[in-house]
Amino acid sequence: MSKTKPHPKFMEAMRKLKTMSEEERLSEENKELFEQAMKYAPLDIQPALIAIQKKYEQTYH
Repeated sequence: MSKTKPHPKFMEAMRKLKTMSEEERLSEENKELFEQAMKYAPLDIQPALIAIQKKYEQTYH
């Protein structure tokens, strides 16, 4: 994890996403929330989020 404190918007998005099932996280309804998490994610977390985003694109598009 990065040494700097994560952005509050990232923390907010992750707190909400954490309570959801994988299907809910990848749903179209939560796409904006996921994008918020990606936008404010620390650099060391971004690769994991990109992998999830690719899975979303393969699953739903």
